Amino acid sequence: MNVDALRHFISIVEAGSIRDAADNLHIAQSALSRQVQHLEQLFGARLLSRLPRGVEPTEAGRIVLRHARVTVDQLRNARDEIAAMEGLKTGIVRIAVIEPIADGFLPDCIARFHHSHPGVSFDVRVGSTRQVVALVREGIAELGLAYNPPREDGIVQRASASQPLVALVNPRHRLTASETVALAEVGDWPVILPPAGSPTRVLIEEAARRSGVVLPTALLESDSVALRLALAQRTDAVAILARLSARKSSASGGLCMRPLRDDLLTTGSVEMLAAEGRHLSNATLRFERLLRASLKAAEDRS
Repeated sequence: MNVDALRHFISIVEAGSIRDAADNLHIAQSALSRQVQHLEQLFGARLLSRLPRGVEPTEAGRIVLRHARVTVDQLRNARDEIAAMEGLKTGIVRIAVIEPIADGFLPDCIARFHHSHPGVSFDVRVGSTRQVVALVREGIAELGLAYNPPREDGIVQRASASQPLVALVNPRHRLTASETVALAEVGDWPVILPPAGSPTRVLIEEAARRSGVVLPTALLESDSVALRLALAQRTDAVAILARLSARKSSASGGLCMRPLRDDLLTTGSVEMLAAEGRHLSNATLRFERLLRASLKAAEDRS
């Protein structure tokens, strides 16, 4: 099978159109179209659905896409292992992380790794926990770092660090008079929450149900941590986030952080995820050691 055709098929799907993929790859659009036709003949099924403004994979196309990514990764890993005979000189680390990690310890990890391995590059995707899980499942990312990810077949946990939920308020808020806060006390003010259906929101709602607390209608629901923190600074609303998300704003004095006493809200964790049975590249395996150490350090500071 033509490996370049598989690589190009992946590029088409990620670009969302044959024309854009051709521009990105500096290849004639007609040549890419012929490669897709060849793959469709090989697999005996249509792989792309034509849309008014591009293409998307069919069900058969998604199956080919998943296996194509595995094949391309395996060849990349073979190259990396050969290069590793003389030390880690090249490679690429593909990871997906939630926003607080991208804005937290990840830049330091990458900088430290680059100092020792300047030939290794990084492809980092940032999204919600569900997006991180999907990127790992689809093979776009080799590792994912997510908060309270849902359990899924085919996804395994490689490391975990406890990260309880906390309440964040502006420094003038009355809740700052307490060392810890119960969810029942939070209900006296507007709340700022992650979006409905997210793993963290489900945890908050279950804790409220067990405590018999009726949370007020949220002033804001958003998957943007930065927006939630900024609004908490400017209002009397109470933001509920993982401690990892709150540390920078708390340290700068912009917000005051208070632990939540409800038992269920202390059980959150950041988890490192990978696709089951997937062989990680040599570069990613090396970088994983730094990530594990940083997760442990973040847990120790909780």
